[in-house]
Amino acid sequence: MSSTISNKTILFIYAHPDDETFASGITLASYANQEDTRLSLLCATRGQAGKPGNPPLCTPEELPALREAELREACKILGMNRVEILDYEDKHVSDVPKEELAGHIKKMIDEEQPQILVTFAPHGISGHPDHIAISQATKYVVDHVLDKSSSVKKLYYVTIPLNSPFTSKQGTPTNGDLIENITTIIENEQQQEQVAKALLAHRTQHMSVERVFPGIGSHNYENVRTKNYYILAWHNLTDYIVDTDVKEADLFAHVTE
Repeated sequence: MSSTISNKTILFIYAHPDDETFASGITLASYANQEDTRLSLLCATRGQAGKPGNPPLCTPEELPALREAELREACKILGMNRVEILDYEDKHVSDVPKEELAGHIKKMIDEEQPQILVTFAPHGISGHPDHIAISQATKYVVDHVLDKSSSVKKLYYVTIPLNSPFTSKQGTPTNGDLIENITTIIENEQQQEQVAKALLAHRTQHMSVERVFPGIGSHNYENVRTKNYYILAWHNLTDYIVDTDVKEADLFAHVTE
């Protein structure tokens, strides 16, 4: 008889510092409260192409190290267990061979033994080439690299609903998915302030944070999202049929050992 997993691990695979909180903040905060769950992050860059703030908080040369520190602070606030950062250049992840990125992802999988992988949807939400490249590399891993003995049971794409206010009020083009195609919604209003504090930890990116979550800089957190949306892109679970009419509320739904 199968038993429920007692040591659950989720590996988040993103491109830049702040992707983890923008895309999956409420998810991270929610699972961090579960004692039997481990959370790991593989981040492809140090966000060198970002802005240093206005007024600047550092020189352009200092920005990568500062953004790495901000990332680690945000992940500590969210309860992340492990953060690994690759040394790729911001805006140039798409120049890296897919097989090379896949090698880094596979190494992290081997070390962490996650049941769940999370990355960007193929459109990257913002359409950033780095988001798209890391999504493609992650899908390549599950399609061509992992074997049947792998710990990985599911791959999720993070997305937003096309009817979300987030897609229309920022002045920045974004991509999303029909709510009918979204399989999983993680919701937790109790962790809204925790996510807000993690967003504010990305101090050099305060202009982007304020643009996406108006009022947050004045400690008005009402626009900080309390729901994260996902599409189950791949799984190797026997007899599991995805039903988009009944949204999952747990990334580990139907995962047993």
